[in-house]
Amino acid sequence: MPDSNTFTFLNLSKSFRETGWEGAGMDRLWRYHLHYFDDLNAECSKERLAIHRVLVDDWIRNNASFEGVGWEPYPTSLRIVNWIKWALAGNSLEPKWLESLAMQTEWLSERLEFHLLGNHLFANAKALLFSALFFEGEATHGWWKTGTELVHRQMDEQILGDGGHFERSPMYHGIVLEDLLDLLNLFKAYEHAMPGMSDLCPKLLLKISAMIDWLRAMIHPDEGIGFFNDSALEHEPEPGQIFSYASKLGFSVSESIEEESKSLEQTGYVRLAKEHAVALIDAAPIGPDYIPGHAHADTLSFELSIRGRRILVNGGTSTYQNNLQRHKERSTQSHNTVEVNGRNSSEVWGAFRVARRAKPFSRSCELGGNTASVSCSHDGYSRMCERIVHHRNWELQAGKFRILDRMEGRNAVGVARFHFHPNLQLKQRTDSIWQVEGYDHGVLFEVIDGLGMVEPSTHSPAFGRIVENQCLSVSLINGAAEVSITWD
Repeated sequence: MPDSNTFTFLNLSKSFRETGWEGAGMDRLWRYHLHYFDDLNAECSKERLAIHRVLVDDWIRNNASFEGVGWEPYPTSLRIVNWIKWALAGNSLEPKWLESLAMQTEWLSERLEFHLLGNHLFANAKALLFSALFFEGEATHGWWKTGTELVHRQMDEQILGDGGHFERSPMYHGIVLEDLLDLLNLFKAYEHAMPGMSDLCPKLLLKISAMIDWLRAMIHPDEGIGFFNDSALEHEPEPGQIFSYASKLGFSVSESIEEESKSLEQTGYVRLAKEHAVALIDAAPIGPDYIPGHAHADTLSFELSIRGRRILVNGGTSTYQNNLQRHKERSTQSHNTVEVNGRNSSEVWGAFRVARRAKPFSRSCELGGNTASVSCSHDGYSRMCERIVHHRNWELQAGKFRILDRMEGRNAVGVARFHFHPNLQLKQRTDSIWQVEGYDHGVLFEVIDGLGMVEPSTHSPAFGRIVENQCLSVSLINGAAEVSITWD
């Protein structure tokens, strides 16, 4: 029986006896996961076939009222797709399960998330297409028509010219990329043609290829994504899983990590790569103006890996609850960029809201030669009466990485923060030089211009996980700071 089960989502475990289907006592995202049924198609899922059948039956029996979190459009969309994938994998669905699945799809078709848009609306459309091909009957024509029209429009809107998802979150980029791969896989599984399928498939192929290239540019040498906007590790799908899936569907995906520098013009990110170092740079808008919910105040932040290991990391994401931790994780001080006068570069508030936003400008990249460099400015602090502007330059060459900050405007008290991976510690050598310990190769951090000080901080690598780390804060002097990171 389900009562005997313990469910673990987002690194938090609870007995079903305590939570029930409404997820009593748990936050909304955990409760969503309870209704996704992701485990039906997880690794080694066949070993849990008996309990899966009990859970599907129990869900139908105890969620017949069309009420509660399980009937919200997003978890409904993911559950529809997971049940159909499970059936296509050879698991028989009982008549009442099929009836419930069709009813869930019709319910969803009347409640598409146009008010949220973004990845939510795309997930809705994907579910309609899965049901339109899986079922037969009059209702499927409407599901197919609505689904295909939405997928066409949303691919054009959400996937930018460089292949990046418009919300500028590497994690959500991966989620949407997997959605596209699922649709392509679904169409290959059904031989009969549907109206518009011949137009949809070529577009899917082009968008998927571009999204794969973008994701490869935005991962570290450890093959994990960078922490920009709402992004977390240990959250499906991981890049390696996506690349493997794409390869099985016929896409050519190199097994080697991207070694070249690359400017992602439309999304605004830059990958700097030189010998043993990779820097991921955020010279991007926070996201689309009408969907800023997953944005952080992280403009002109960056992350750095040396010889395959992460050295500098942004703060990450552990929760979507509207609490102090969420506010901290979205703040400028939790990212490798400059905070001015104790304010955020973009006015993030609530759990998913943003008021006035930083807009980057004067972005320039020089990616060839012995030194690869990026420069960019943003106006996020211009809302202050002093009209403050932050200018930043990054310069990467063999064995050395320089970051130069300059503030334009009166009365600007700026602090540049550099957050180190939790496995690393800083040992002060001189007034301005710190050695990075916990790493096999010698790495030195030098404050050339500015006043440096080590502070305790926290890093959130995954949902439900918060760990201590160290931050080196550099106070700008006369509106300027320069730091240098060198390694063997």
